[in-house]
Amino acid sequence: MLSIALLVLNSNVLGSEGLGTIGIIVLEITIYLLISNVVCGGSLVYFTSRKSPNALLLAAYSWIIISAAFYYLLLLLIPPLDSEHSTAILVLGFLQSAIGANLSLLAGQQRFKAFNFVAMIQAVMQIIALCIFYFALQDQSIHAFIQSTFIAYCLAFILSLARLIPTLEKQHVWPKIGLFKELIHYGFYLQIANITQLLNYRLNYFLLDYFSGRASVGKFMAGVQLSEGLLLPSKSIGAVQYAKISSQNSKRKAARLSVTLLKFVFLLTLPLVILLMLIPEVVYTNLLGADFKETPLVISFMSLGIIALACEVILSRYFAGTGQQKVNATSSSIGLVVTIIAGFSLIPTLGLIGAAACASLSYLSIFLFLFYKIIQNTNLQASDFRLQKKDFTYLQRVIRKVRKS
Repeated sequence: MLSIALLVLNSNVLGSEGLGTIGIIVLEITIYLLISNVVCGGSLVYFTSRKSPNALLLAAYSWIIISAAFYYLLLLLIPPLDSEHSTAILVLGFLQSAIGANLSLLAGQQRFKAFNFVAMIQAVMQIIALCIFYFALQDQSIHAFIQSTFIAYCLAFILSLARLIPTLEKQHVWPKIGLFKELIHYGFYLQIANITQLLNYRLNYFLLDYFSGRASVGKFMAGVQLSEGLLLPSKSIGAVQYAKISSQNSKRKAARLSVTLLKFVFLLTLPLVILLMLIPEVVYTNLLGADFKETPLVISFMSLGIIALACEVILSRYFAGTGQQKVNATSSSIGLVVTIIAGFSLIPTLGLIGAAACASLSYLSIFLFLFYKIIQNTNLQASDFRLQKKDFTYLQRVIRKVRKS
């Protein structure tokens, strides 16, 4: 809901072109995070129950500094799409990397309440700061968005560190070279999957920007954000699922949990997608502005892909949590091939609709591959994917454990 509030705020104040610029800035920050998250993402979650938290935190912060230097050199060699804001992108990426490291350790400790609290405060603070810039200070510009994001990130970093410090050991445990090797080795395939996944999700932005202009990126971004807002259940559940699976060694229990969650995510996402498709065009234009009349069409063409993507989140967390990162890397690569073929075939002629259809085809191909792999790996039968009474009992037991964390 906070994400949608932020979308509404930016679309009404900055219009489709301004929203498109924000989309490009956020995309380039995400590219920065792909470098830092080799160590600061899933690797930290996985090793939290296996290594010293002090050593992991120091290793993560050391890698963040290395990532910043590497990204700066990358900017010198390959100019960003939005060179005007390259310094801001570097600073915000650095801050978000540090927040991500803190949150990954909290997730690895299964401290989900602290994790969620920090994430929520970050979003709330960004909206408050943005309202102050837009309406109190009358600064209705991209610069205002960047400043509000900086304020929110600073607060989130302080809060996440405050929640993390009490869990650290009293004596310093410096990271050894071997720890870096383990973190990088585990995170490498995870990040290969994330890189190809990012291209699956956002290559359409680059193609739209090239073929149709920045305003088209903004219009597409609005439809994507509203559609991907429906991924809230699967992403929230997936975060808990990944932390639970990473802290245990039983693949049988991991598969059982994942299949049960897959059923519930599908049942939660399907009616939400249908509801979003039934909302009249006038509601979207009143909410987002006159520039966004194509939003319902974008959502309709993305609907099947969003359902597939919600289910794919659960399946990918299973393979990541059980150390099978190569499966996720392969699935993302398949999706990327579909994105490239469909993107260059559809977007130049169909524009927004082509981008939405391309996204759906990519998400569906990823889901189908992962679905095939989990059946192959676990010898599941068709009946195992049918919702049964025992699923509810099992899920209640899991929820009770999570609520205590």
